[in-house]
Amino acid sequence: MIQRIQSLFLLVGIIVPIVLIFLPIGIFDTSNAQYIYNTLCVKMNIPDGVAVMRLYYLAFLLALCAILCAIALFSFKNRVRQSNIVSVTMIVYLIALMLMLWLCPDVIIKKFFSLRGETITGFHFANQILLIILIVIEAACLYLANRFIKKDEALVRSADRLR
Repeated sequence: MIQRIQSLFLLVGIIVPIVLIFLPIGIFDTSNAQYIYNTLCVKMNIPDGVAVMRLYYLAFLLALCAILCAIALFSFKNRVRQSNIVSVTMIVYLIALMLMLWLCPDVIIKKFFSLRGETITGFHFANQILLIILIVIEAACLYLANRFIKKDEALVRSADRLR
């Protein structure tokens, strides 16, 4: 029964975190150079720029979201487990968002640059509209997938009561 509507939502839930891994999140202007921030690293804004800070844990969390959605997609025979996996995926996704949008730019990266003796003169989000749209799409798809999975489970249970 992989042709259900929640399968489409879970498929989008696989694709969006993978896109978010490689999408640039923001640009830091410092006293010495300009740096691009994405979930893999912070690197200089030049072709083949040197990565000055690795952020693999953000990419790991987003990849974990994609893997959990894939597991949920192919767990269609056990709807209760599928619903639990989607719920865990929503929690992991929210943790990844908090790290990606609040903790890294405000706390970790600013502290890193201050230890290097550079001052951050500005920060702005790159592709801000696309980033917001992808974040909202992923959250909505996970919510709707969980809702339709629970709806299917309720339908099956009501059919079992009629027998």
